[in-house]
Amino acid sequence: MRSDAGVHLPDYRLCRQTVTLYHADHTARTVTRTVLHGVFLDHRRREVVLESGSEAGSAFLLVIPETSARRGSDYTLQVHDRVLEGEGPDVAYDDWNKFLPGLVEGLVSVQYLDPKQIGGVPCHLEAGGWWTHSGSGAHSLSN
Repeated sequence: MRSDAGVHLPDYRLCRQTVTLYHADHTARTVTRTVLHGVFLDHRRREVVLESGSEAGSAFLLVIPETSARRGSDYTLQVHDRVLEGEGPDVAYDDWNKFLPGLVEGLVSVQYLDPKQIGGVPCHLEAGGWWTHSGSGAHSLSN
């Protein structure tokens, strides 16, 4: 596949899912909900057995190809934003502090963004996060 700039892009055939992005604007007291199609969302669970017992953790990876949605014009995604697989509900700003991973099945909180380029041309955005069941990780799940 070629981009508009003629650069060969990776194969995005696995990017067939729909997600809903949620971005809170604390100044305006609003939550922007954006539904994206043609993305890849992977949830992972890992358990490590220690002498003191086992410790479990979870992680996710979201890949948004530029061919599905252009960052900055079609959507906004920042650290602490939230992602839900499928078409999620509208969320009022007053409900934002109750719209949390652990309270809403399948909801995750973005902890890092990694825009990828090929030959200086944006090809996709990778976003993700990880945490233990106690809520520790890069940031608390309440972020």
